[in-house]
Amino acid sequence: MGMNFNGMTVREMLQLPIMRDALLISGEKGLDRIVRYIDIMEVPDIQGWLREGEMILTTGYSMRHDPSLFPKLVEHLARVGAAGVAVKPERFIAGIPQEMIDKGNEYDIPVIQLPVGIPYIDITHSIMERILDKQAVILRRSEEVYKTLTNLVLNNSGLQVVADNVAELLQSPIRVLDRSGEVLISSPRDAVNETAARELRWNIIVDNQVVGELVVARERLDELELVCVEQARLVFSLEIMRRKIAHDTETRLRGSFFEELLMGLPLTLQEIETRGRQLGLLPEWSWEIAMIEGEASHLEEQAPFMQKLQELILQQSGNRKTRSHVIRQGERIILILSDHGTSSKDWTSVLSRFVRSWSQIRIGFGTVTPLKDIQRSCVEAKKALLIGTRLNRERTIHIYKELELFSLLLDCSEYVTFDSLVDSHIGKLTAYDQENGTDLLTTLYYYLESGGSLIETANRLYIHRNSVKYRMDRIKEIADIDVDNMQKRFTYYFCTTFHLLKNQG
Repeated sequence: MGMNFNGMTVREMLQLPIMRDALLISGEKGLDRIVRYIDIMEVPDIQGWLREGEMILTTGYSMRHDPSLFPKLVEHLARVGAAGVAVKPERFIAGIPQEMIDKGNEYDIPVIQLPVGIPYIDITHSIMERILDKQAVILRRSEEVYKTLTNLVLNNSGLQVVADNVAELLQSPIRVLDRSGEVLISSPRDAVNETAARELRWNIIVDNQVVGELVVARERLDELELVCVEQARLVFSLEIMRRKIAHDTETRLRGSFFEELLMGLPLTLQEIETRGRQLGLLPEWSWEIAMIEGEASHLEEQAPFMQKLQELILQQSGNRKTRSHVIRQGERIILILSDHGTSSKDWTSVLSRFVRSWSQIRIGFGTVTPLKDIQRSCVEAKKALLIGTRLNRERTIHIYKELELFSLLLDCSEYVTFDSLVDSHIGKLTAYDQENGTDLLTTLYYYLESGGSLIETANRLYIHRNSVKYRMDRIKEIADIDVDNMQKRFTYYFCTTFHLLKNQG
């Protein structure tokens, strides 16, 4: 909503002593038009010099021989947003033409009849003197309001105190909304969810971006109140910017702290707790790391996936009354998630449901740890992604707890040689796959993992169950594999899993 203080309304102009004998002939609905300039028109060509807010004085001399020019004048005034026209008839014209009166009503342009005896100079002097006086009052008031509200910001009084002062100045409830329409602050405080039948709204802008709205529960404001609104918008933007700078600084410091923890720098428990408290991270909170990989376009900062992810984490952290953090590490996104036991849904279930709705995105979860051990949870989340993807490329959710045995298997393989065991049990099968371009080993792995279910294996491989049965018969024939014996089935499962972990990239 725009505004301009330089002027007075036509209604106020008609209340001046010099205008006491002037008559409003038509255009009554335009009485609140603003008079910013006053000029005399005694030439027929008015194109190009009329301005918004112009009040025209005329005797009609230039139009006396062509009455059609009178209604055209009103149309032109309406087109440029002028304030109105005041006519001095009887000297050169018999009276104000009816067509001009009708157009005044049609376009809400006030048409005023001036008494003959008043000189133009007296009218223009009185009106301009009042406009200039009014400007001086408004400028003085603007400075007072700005000083009052700015001092509140400089003294770090907070948004609530600023809002209370603005509400008192306007004698009206107000609300300040954020970009999503949520109430940041309201005055009075219990007016958060109250919506008036008629409200006035103004954007609040920071760094050339709309960051919220100021809402005033009024249908109309006078010019002095509009001055207050303009200064309030500026001060709210200053306070929101101050908050943003403070938030960004804290977020950056928190990010640096988390990066130190994830790098495993030698920090004492007391250092971690002290620095954590300074950044609003309480020692009683529990922590876990989730790691996200996937399509690069999804992981760009302004991508819809990242925007929705940030919103979800902010909302869920708010529900838990904790603070979480997002770090970009190369082509991965690391989520540092905190909890306080106040939510019925854990982070794993919340984020798993979210990730499933996006294609080409994978997520790995570490275990829940104290803040000092989040590096371990990060390593676990990375392992979960690595192991889970190698064992099943189709899955998108990988939880370390479910894959911990395989992680230990990989760790053991650094010190114990399993190659001869694996070769003696599935060596013939892997050789057959290499020679014939088949993938019978993966079929065997899915069959064993599903507990011998043909249907589950078929679903994993996107083939018919009869095809799985045929493949299993070929596997038994090629490698002399017995999957009916429980102990042998476990050995084959161990060998196929180890092979996939070691040989899938």
